[in-house]
Amino acid sequence: MTFKKGYYLGYLIFVFAIAIVYFIIPPQYGFRALITLTILFCLYQFFLYLKGK
Repeated sequence: MTFKKGYYLGYLIFVFAIAIVYFIIPPQYGFRALITLTILFCLYQFFLYLKGK
């Protein structure tokens, strides 16, 4: 998988996960869930970058 395909696939999953969190998770836990998703997406991008290097 090329970097571009991996990036777009990861971003698509990230957007779907944010939408699910927005509609499913109660508001008092939403911020923590969004921050966790963002950190996981950043880690995915970091490992994808290292793999492509």
